[in-house]
Amino acid sequence: MDDEQLKELAIAALEASPGSKARRVALTQLVAGIANSGRIAYPKAPGLSPERYRDCRAEALQNLFLFICQNIDRYDPERAPVMRWVNVLLERRFFRESARMPKRPTFQFFQEVWEEDSILRSDTDRLSANPVPFLSDLVRRCLEEDIDRVFSQKHIRNYPEATFRYIALRRLNGYQWQEISDELGIKKSTLSDFYQRCLHQLAPQIRDCVQNLEY
Repeated sequence: MDDEQLKELAIAALEASPGSKARRVALTQLVAGIANSGRIAYPKAPGLSPERYRDCRAEALQNLFLFICQNIDRYDPERAPVMRWVNVLLERRFFRESARMPKRPTFQFFQEVWEEDSILRSDTDRLSANPVPFLSDLVRRCLEEDIDRVFSQKHIRNYPEATFRYIALRRLNGYQWQEISDELGIKKSTLSDFYQRCLHQLAPQIRDCVQNLEY
């Protein structure tokens, strides 16, 4: 998408009522347009290893997209094109935050979580006043609290202790598949296949939980 198309989507989101379907649709299209624009300017970080740099890029982008969905009201179409706003946020805030934090595992369902999201209000010039929590931290809270026990109910057949909640928290805490396999006595392939299926099945519940968290 070009600048004018992105601007139109941003304005459509701004003009729609917070929490409305019209705003969610506009935000979904806006984030997809940004992601597929080919114009995201990733900051250089010569001090990071290639693997660490990839992790930082992924987490920074995830948190940036969540921020956009929650704080579109901070964007002023008269001040800057969408991509300039996006790239300034990425360079000055989200990439720096990710680079400073310990390595965090990446969830493959993050895109599904942020594609449809709720809206929280803010002001453009106070980016550091109320920092948005890392999406991984919000997901961790949802898994740990598991209010409706939806994440604990799904488990590998004949292994009631191998719940999605347990495995997902292990992964989020940095455990490798081999470590979880040794701990539970289950093949890595079985664990991974179960985990991937659950990610896709439970993405809507995770998204809803993240939207409803108070922070």
